[in-house]
Order: sequence, then structure tokens, then C-alpha cells
Amino acid sequence: MQVHQFFDFHCQRNPGNLCLMFAGVQYSYHDIAMQSQQLAQSLAAQGISHGDRVAVLCENCPEYLSLMIACSRIAAVLVPINYRLAPAEVLFVLQDAHASILLAPDGKLSELVDGLRPLIGDLTVVSTTDQGAHNWQQWLNQAMDSSVATNDSAPESNTHSAFLQLYTSGTTGNPKGVVISHHNIIALYTMSQTSLPVKSGIGTRDLVCAPNFHIGGSGTLILPILAGASVVLHSSFNPIAIADDLEKLQIDNMFIVPAMIMAIIEYVPDIDKRDFSHLKQLLYGASPISTGLLQKATSIFKCDFYQCYGMTETTGTVVSLSPADHLLALQGRPELLQSCGRPLAGVEVKVVNKQGEALASGLTGELLIRAESNMKGYFNLEQASRDTVINGWVHTGDSAMIDEDGYIFLRDRMKDMIVSGGENIYPIEIENVLSKHPAITDVAVVGIPDEKYGETPLACVVFAADQTLTIDELIGFCRDQLAGFKIPRRLEVYEALPRNPSGKILKKTLREPYWKNKERHIN
Repeated sequence: MQVHQFFDFHCQRNPGNLCLMFAGVQYSYHDIAMQSQQLAQSLAAQGISHGDRVAVLCENCPEYLSLMIACSRIAAVLVPINYRLAPAEVLFVLQDAHASILLAPDGKLSELVDGLRPLIGDLTVVSTTDQGAHNWQQWLNQAMDSSVATNDSAPESNTHSAFLQLYTSGTTGNPKGVVISHHNIIALYTMSQTSLPVKSGIGTRDLVCAPNFHIGGSGTLILPILAGASVVLHSSFNPIAIADDLEKLQIDNMFIVPAMIMAIIEYVPDIDKRDFSHLKQLLYGASPISTGLLQKATSIFKCDFYQCYGMTETTGTVVSLSPADHLLALQGRPELLQSCGRPLAGVEVKVVNKQGEALASGLTGELLIRAESNMKGYFNLEQASRDTVINGWVHTGDSAMIDEDGYIFLRDRMKDMIVSGGENIYPIEIENVLSKHPAITDVAVVGIPDEKYGETPLACVVFAADQTLTIDELIGFCRDQLAGFKIPRRLEVYEALPRNPSGKILKKTLREPYWKNKERHIN
């Protein structure tokens, strides 16, 4: 099956059901079906067909969902591009993806699109600010009476055909295009529907605010639609707007990243007085959450918490810490709050050493994942694909330990591990302790050069309003909670920690000034 076939099933059965709500406007399944068919017709009239890459630059908007369905109809591949990139960076993605067309449907990125025009040569651009044939509305209208057929039943289009191409954040080099098939999306849908205690379906509502160029945005948008549910879509993250909709629009499920949770708690006035009683489940992921932040969030939202772990290369969530696990943690196993959970249905995991040998429970190595949702590969990067997916196992680059009950404890990115005096230090352990200090609202720990030990931990912190903390006070706070060699002896204060668009802290940026002009660089 292909993605549009799920959508069409729900549209045929319940065409009037709410599919999408955006900026106060409601779109039924029939509305999105008509928009997607018009887009498919327009793309086909442009010569776009099986395997062609359709690049899109837009914030979250209804047209993006319709484009997902439209590309499925004609067997094209949708390539959402990070709209926060500079024109030269966008150009790299367009060229790397071999994009056949660039669409800018929401009108908010005209400055970026205009900055691209001198760089992209003959590539067709369709936007709301263009004039003539390449104006968005005129481009759509031109195909209304066209006899060009869409490619729904083309023999070369099948469940293993590419559907999405999402680019990694590129924190360690050029971004790589992760190719995700219809099969990958449908496998993820099956795994999540089997594993999640609160399931999306007809009559439920999901709030989606993660950006569409990230798997957390595209995935959380399309999965409820496959189930016939309704989505309340936000163009971008706004903590006050999200708190308002959680109260007023009877949201059942929401996925956000820990940085967003922190922003809602910090910036929404009287957040503790809000009524979030309709919210059944809050899913969080994309980066580790500190124990302190999790405890604050639990007291405010008072719903089931569901931690998600996955990556673009696995099409999203493949490991989860369930609400039952969170409850178990509160009933005597607090260490579970530091676990990302156990595999979803149909997912295999193991931890291996540098030689690729599986390690016993309790030992730390690299986490490997085998699942039907694992990507097809990196676009036009055969060697990188072979290095990342070996015998069906995705090598995550994350160091982890699996305990005897099957819970996975992430230690850190392999590259983020600090080796100090021969001891391995995993920054997340230190971050979990520091996050509990009332003066600290955000924290990251990185390794910096040390003449005696090779590396030593540096605490990078953001203070709460009118709060401060000396290094001696920090050391004293950690003394009873961390081994001596793990306690940071240096402290740097930031107004905000640098993050990429998916919410991950850019530890490379934090480390860089300290490793400058050193022979060895941490990457």
C-alpha cells in the first residue's frame, strides 16, 4: 500500500470529517483530497513523475499535507527543506536532491526564495509571490482542465518506492538525504498503533507544531491522518498559542521536544493554573530530557507521558518509555526516568562493542536497531548507507546500555562521550543532576581540553531569572550525587544554549572555542 491509499479510504468513508485545523480554518478530508488532487495534476502537468524530487520551502501549512498526498499519488518524492537555512545551504540541498521543482506555497519565505533565485539557474520555482505562470494559484489553475493523468496505479510505484527525503541536520558535516519509503511510514504506523496505549483514530485530535522538514513534524502529521484522526497544525512553535489550543480545542495527543516543554513552562503566564484535563498523552523526544524538567512537566500537564526515541534513519520513534514505565518510576524505580524505554512492537535492538560483538546486559556500547521502518538509505551516498545500515541494523552512533529488563539507557552520542584520565564520562548523567538545581533552567555538559586528564567536563548553563550559581556551589551540589571525576570544575553561563531546528543542543558549537588550535578536535 501507499500513503495516499490510507488517506483515500478515510475520505471515502467519512469525507466530511475534520482532517486539519490551521489558524482557525477547518479542512475536511474532502477538502484536503481536492487540494491534493489539484496539486498532483499540476505536478504531473509540469512533467513530474515517478522518483522525481519535489522540493518545498514552507512553514507548517495545509498545503504541505496536501503535497504529501499529492506526491504519493504520482509516485514523486517530497523533499521538505529547512527554511531556517541560508540560501547557500538551501542550494546545497536542492542540488544534492536533484530537485525537479521548488514550491513555496505559504508566502512567508519570499525573502529566502528571492535570495535563491540568482543561485538556482533554470530550476522552476512556484511561489505565492511570483507573477504569471509560476504564481502559486495560477500554476494550480492552469492544470484544472489538463488531461494529464496522475500515476496512482503505475507499475513502478509500490510500497517500497521512496516517499520522503528528509535531510539530517548536518552538525558533523554536509546534510545527508534520508530516503524514506511508503513501507517505512506504514511500518512505523503499524508499530506505533500496536504499541501506544492512547491511539489516534476517528474522533481524536493531535496537535502538531514540530517543523515539517524534521521527521518529528512530517511523522506526527501523517500518522494521525493514516488513522482517520484530526490534526491541529501550528505553523511554528509558539508556547502561548499551544497552551491556548490545548485548553480550547480538546487535544488528545501532542508531540514536542524537551526544549519546547521547557519554553511552555517558562514563558506561559500562570501555566500552573491552565486546564489541560482533556490532554491524554504527551509524547516527547528528539533529545534527552532531564529528570528535573520531566518532574516539572508531569506536575503541570497531569497526563500520561510517553518518551520517544528514534532518528530520521528509523523514520522516527522505535523505542519508547510508556506511561506505565513512568508510573513504575514513581513507585520505586526512579532510574527509569533516565531510560528512553523499550523497543516498539517488531523492533529489535542490541548494543555492540567496537568489533561489532553483541554485549551482555549492563554493558555500554553502540546501540543498533533493526526495524521495518529503517530507511532505504542515504540519497546518492552508497558508502555512507553501507556504513550506517549493516545487515539490516542501523548503527545509531549513540552509546547505550540495555538492562536485564530490556530498558535502554542512552549514555550519549558516541562522539559526545568525555574521556577523562582514562574514565568514560557520559554528559547526560551530569546534566540530569544539574537540571535539578533550582537556579538552572537549561544545561549541557561538554568535554574540553585538560593538561592533566586529557579532557574535563564543562557545565554550560542557563540561569533562571534573578538566579546565579558559583562553581564552588555547583561542585557542592554535585558532590553527593556524582563520582568525583564526573563533577565539572568549570562553569560557563549562557543566555540561551545553541540548538538546531529539531531542538538538539549543538554541543559541537559549545566545544569549538576550547579545541581551537588543538591537534585533537572533538566532533
